[in-house]
Amino acid sequence: MKNAKKIIGIVIAVISVIAVIVTFVKVVTGNSTEKIEIRLAHNQSRGSEIADSIAKFSEFAAEDDSMNLQVNIYASGVLGTEKDEIEMVKAGILDMAKVSSNTLGQFKEEYSIFAIPYLFKGQEHYYEAIEKSEKVKELFYSTEEDGFIAIGYYANGARNFYLTEDVACDRPEVLKGKKIRSMPSTTSMTMIELMGGSPVPMAAGETYTSLQQGIVDGAENTELALTVDGHQDLVKSYTYTEHQYSPDIYIISTKKWNSLTKGQQEYLVEALEKTNDNFKSLYNGMMEKGMEEAEMNGVTVYRDIDKSAFIEAVQPIHDDFCEKGDAFRELYEDIQKYVTEE
Repeated sequence: MKNAKKIIGIVIAVISVIAVIVTFVKVVTGNSTEKIEIRLAHNQSRGSEIADSIAKFSEFAAEDDSMNLQVNIYASGVLGTEKDEIEMVKAGILDMAKVSSNTLGQFKEEYSIFAIPYLFKGQEHYYEAIEKSEKVKELFYSTEEDGFIAIGYYANGARNFYLTEDVACDRPEVLKGKKIRSMPSTTSMTMIELMGGSPVPMAAGETYTSLQQGIVDGAENTELALTVDGHQDLVKSYTYTEHQYSPDIYIISTKKWNSLTKGQQEYLVEALEKTNDNFKSLYNGMMEKGMEEAEMNGVTVYRDIDKSAFIEAVQPIHDDFCEKGDAFRELYEDIQKYVTEE
């Protein structure tokens, strides 16, 4: 009887162990196949060329099934303004957002460096510095305790001036007395003042109506503002002043970031790099096509101007940034190490 009870006990114990193993296997299997959702928001219009290029991130993140990552994108500002999106990422309510470096400057002052006019000497310097500068990398991770970090950038092109008058904007005197739409950024407004114009800060979405009604005499933005935003219908000239290269930044909540494995983190960064590389490969062609369309629409395009008067005029912005402290000066100087001959 005792042996029988012992045997029964052993059988029950074995069955219990098997049950635990089966349950564990089911849990592991379920976890390994369940996709980790990453919700990304941005304010580009759905269906635009920029929004389509950002959508590639979702495709690249899904290429390796073993990473179990699924990126769902919310375009057109459906979750609020860029400031709203940053606040939600900080709180861990939203996983990721693509926002302008100018907006990020409201949360971390050092990001205002990307609003400095003529910080970058050209497109190649821009790419090299953003991708290789150790100080930029430090800036990207410096907000970890604030609830988010940056893990990539979006290579917006150069900003240029365009006017309702057909004139080359090649010196500060041309902008004198002209009201120019400005981003709601202290640096951007100061830049326009130093370059001769009168800044009128407003949201990008208000620019078309303001040009139409004569509230402003011009604006400054990339070529896509003419085609995507339709400003080519209202302006007569576009001048390649190339005064700002202001990247958009991909941020992720530290809560979401820390929930990922090291492998998933690295894979997510690689997917963003692929997304950016894909856009860079298309960018120059997109701009050329856009300007051809604008010229056919009656816009005069002025290229290869002498920028020296503008560069000299905005030098105080460079000096003021570096005088804010060692961290600011070191970031500025590190970016200048990557100047290339173009």
